[in-house]
Amino acid sequence: MFEFRLAGVAVSLLCAIADPAFATDLLTVTQQTLGRDSSLAQARAGYAAAQQAVPQARAGLLPQISAGWGRTYNSIATDGFPKTTYWQSGWTINIAQPLFDWTKWSNYKQADFVEARGAVELNAAQQAAILRAVRVYFEALVAEDELKRVSEYASAVDQQLQLISRGKAAGEATLIDLRDAQTAREKVTLEQMDAGNALLARRRAFEQATGVPFETLVRLPDSLPMPRLQPEDIDAWADQAKNHAFDVQLKQLDWQIARIEVSKATSAHLPSVYVTGSYTPAGAASGYARPTTTTTGMLAISIPVFSGGETQARAKASSALEEKAHEGLAGALRDAEAAARNDYSRYQYGRTRIDLLTHLVASSQEVLAATRVGFRVGSRTASDVLRAIDALYSSQRDLLAARYDAIVALMQLKGDTAALSITDVVQINDMLVR
Repeated sequence: MFEFRLAGVAVSLLCAIADPAFATDLLTVTQQTLGRDSSLAQARAGYAAAQQAVPQARAGLLPQISAGWGRTYNSIATDGFPKTTYWQSGWTINIAQPLFDWTKWSNYKQADFVEARGAVELNAAQQAAILRAVRVYFEALVAEDELKRVSEYASAVDQQLQLISRGKAAGEATLIDLRDAQTAREKVTLEQMDAGNALLARRRAFEQATGVPFETLVRLPDSLPMPRLQPEDIDAWADQAKNHAFDVQLKQLDWQIARIEVSKATSAHLPSVYVTGSYTPAGAASGYARPTTTTTGMLAISIPVFSGGETQARAKASSALEEKAHEGLAGALRDAEAAARNDYSRYQYGRTRIDLLTHLVASSQEVLAATRVGFRVGSRTASDVLRAIDALYSSQRDLLAARYDAIVALMQLKGDTAALSITDVVQINDMLVR
């Protein structure tokens, strides 16, 4: 009864897999993921904020103009004279132009790096979202293929189990043969459970990434030659990763920003020079005072003399942070090189593995066919047939996983060099069978 219910679940899942009416391709899944990825949305907002760094810093170098208006009550008491009181209205306008302020000039130079960092973060988030879409797509396909493979495996074992059962009834098979077949069927039942649960989990991950209900996915063809890498040189890919990886770019920008912070901190003892001016007319009231206008202009030089050790402390702190940023860059370079080398080797190994497994599957099919013939004529045992069935479907499982793993490794390798784009998704999408 349990096996019947399990088979019903497997059949319903397989029917959903087999229906191509509403098949979704990789490009659609990628676009859906890009449209709802929260990390990408955060990066967009972060870049919009980073774009304001330059205008904010530039404003500190431009004239600062302020204006105001006031109404004043005056009371004048002079010995021997009547007390005088009156109201007076006036307004003022002030202007200040920095001529030399190293901190503000450094902020302006630093703002370019802040804006660039926001752009790199956005590009990195977009690439990460593309990789997530590729992974959830092919992980779902792997789960679908595994369930289909296990179902075919179960059918082959059931067929052999029926032959053994009839053979035992006729005295042509032993109890051990029957037990072996039943054990194999129990193993397949467990694999069906695992495959069904894995598929449901992958579908949930798919729906979480795309925000839409899971639909049938467009599949890879049965025979798909993996493209050769250009260039086919692991050192070239490692160098590209060290020069272009997004994490390396971010660490480089962090280091540049930290270096400017050091410059600001160590230059805090420098003077700042401003030109200031003001214009303040004040009106008379009730004839007790005459209208007055005050106009001032001044060249102001401010020289830091003593700050209680704050300047030295900031210089030491910024130097330590600059060293931290430099070490972060060195680590990012090592990580980028290692990731590129690992993914290059993974893809090249995957291509070789696919070729070998393709040959192994074909050989296993021939061995199974020959073993079944031998079983019918009595030269092979039931256990031999079961082992041949297991060998065939195990090699099929490995082949299916190797194909998808190689594609993901290829996309990851391009991501290691910051070269992954929607164009690469389109190229993979064109390989799918509709």
